[in-house]
Amino acid sequence: MPVWEMRLVSISSKWPGWSITNDKGYVCIRYRVAGQAREQVNLPKLRYREEDEEAAINWSRRLYKVWSAAEGQRTLKECLAEVKGSSDVPPERGDEVTWAGIAAAMKESKIEFGKQIKPQTWKTNWEPILNEAVRVLGRRNKPADGYELLKAVLKNWAHAPTVQKECGRYLARFMEFAVRRYKVPRSWLITQADRDELCPKRTRKRKKAVLEDAEILDFIDLVQQENPAWANLFRLLAQYGLRPVEIQHLTVEPDPTSKTGERVFYCSYEKVGGQEDTEPRYLRPMHFRRSEHDKPVQWPLVEAWEAGTLKLPDLKEFTGHACNRYLHRKRNGKPAGPVQQRWKELIDKYAALPTKDWVRVYSLRDGFGVRCYREGLEKTVIADAMGHSLAVHERSYRQITEAIKARAFESDAETIPLP
Repeated sequence: MPVWEMRLVSISSKWPGWSITNDKGYVCIRYRVAGQAREQVNLPKLRYREEDEEAAINWSRRLYKVWSAAEGQRTLKECLAEVKGSSDVPPERGDEVTWAGIAAAMKESKIEFGKQIKPQTWKTNWEPILNEAVRVLGRRNKPADGYELLKAVLKNWAHAPTVQKECGRYLARFMEFAVRRYKVPRSWLITQADRDELCPKRTRKRKKAVLEDAEILDFIDLVQQENPAWANLFRLLAQYGLRPVEIQHLTVEPDPTSKTGERVFYCSYEKVGGQEDTEPRYLRPMHFRRSEHDKPVQWPLVEAWEAGTLKLPDLKEFTGHACNRYLHRKRNGKPAGPVQQRWKELIDKYAALPTKDWVRVYSLRDGFGVRCYREGLEKTVIADAMGHSLAVHERSYRQITEAIKARAFESDAETIPLP
């Protein structure tokens, strides 16, 4: 149920026998109490949709006020006629504050006013957790404070400890917002002690795999045989260390450092939220080597882009989820083709290592950083080229591989025989 609908239906939770529902696309008020005549009315010209939510809430409140004052001596239909006749203008929003309303206000604050997160981030990360919280708070046996609320909400993700950890963080912020903006009692605050007690300890972060250059080149060659458009997408991700979402923000612009008029990719994507913001940036390619001493190679992607020959998949949005749908596509429970089979083999290969490395689409981005490090670039330069700070780079991205480390320790030292 979307948040706007939860806001609408929740206003009747304190009105005995009342409910708000969808009647063939219109807002319907129902009254159901055992031993009494059932009644229902449709609010005039109000569709059951987000655009009419505020008007429907206002009409419902006025209708309930007139109906309750009549003390059972008038029908819903008669009360609605009085409300309709008194004014054609919906009343102003009342003083009553609902949890769903607070969630909606927080969404507005974070997305529209503060520009702290993207709408998709709210929809994917915040909304499921706050929807569950609003649902729990609307029950008859609702929690009495923040601690009990967190305990109840966590049950919905008992199978997902990582999401439970996020529940603690998001609900704590939600209650801080409610206390600060709506003067909700401080007993609803969720403390760090509450989170430490109820949320599972953070699981060890999986180590992202970094594919060897030859593995990347061979894999993209295989994709080229099946789907050149997808091969081009993976070339962009690997050669420039891009996030998938950044592809839809690319243009080709004059290189401000070039004296010969060279043109380069420019990424206008601005990531908000998360660990920190991402600034727009000029992109620099990092080449590949099939082996340590091989000549470096790279694709002429800028030239192909400008020539209009760099075809990309026909996607509504370039996202990690879209890439995963392609790479993990199955037929009869098995990888759908050679590309999907090869991707699975890479996953299995790195997962079988003692370190249990995790092959994912972002492995191409991590590989870019590792190649930069291998070729002697400074960490600050690498971090800036990838669109994040040095602190984020050191905390979240691979910088070396076992192969690089092993080469660094190679020597021609003479072995001393053991006695």
